[in-house]
Amino acid sequence: MIWHRFFSLLHGGRLRLAPMALLNEDTITTLKPRTRPVRESDVTEFALALNQLDIEHRRLRTRFADHFGLTHTEYDAFTFVADEGTTTPKNLAANLRFTTGATTALIDRLEKLEFVHRTPNPTDRRSVHLELTPHGASAFAWVGDHYLDLARTIITAGDTKAPKMTSVLIRATEAIGSAQRALESPDERR
Repeated sequence: MIWHRFFSLLHGGRLRLAPMALLNEDTITTLKPRTRPVRESDVTEFALALNQLDIEHRRLRTRFADHFGLTHTEYDAFTFVADEGTTTPKNLAANLRFTTGATTALIDRLEKLEFVHRTPNPTDRRSVHLELTPHGASAFAWVGDHYLDLARTIITAGDTKAPKMTSVLIRATEAIGSAQRALESPDERR
């Protein structure tokens, strides 16, 4: 789920922010797209805005990574573990598209910086679980606070109601997910 773990950590296990909590695989795939005629200039303008949003979001994530002394990949790994709550090195490697050897080195660095730690896997003694440390949870909450401030700024500065903006973001997220899945190779779909 997108940021579900963050909100759970931030609010002591209580999800208070329903609009963001709506962004999960179940709710995204159940959205029914509405079709209506649109002007091509509106489509182009929206596509350019989406691209600019992506650029600025990547820059923001770079600043977050810099703040913690992490590389982009380390930051991606850290947020993946945070979002999953508990995961395995194999799942992390698949998400990052890394070899297991490269993933081990990455986990070692995140562990050295006290963002994650390894715990025994209760169902497979050959494997471990990855979880956030208290420092990692605090860092993830710091990131989440910045997203909350950003959302507050956007909502208070806009002329559109928050539920409508959230609806647009949910539809955009679903469309981006569909586009990404359509570009997957047959091997990735397994």
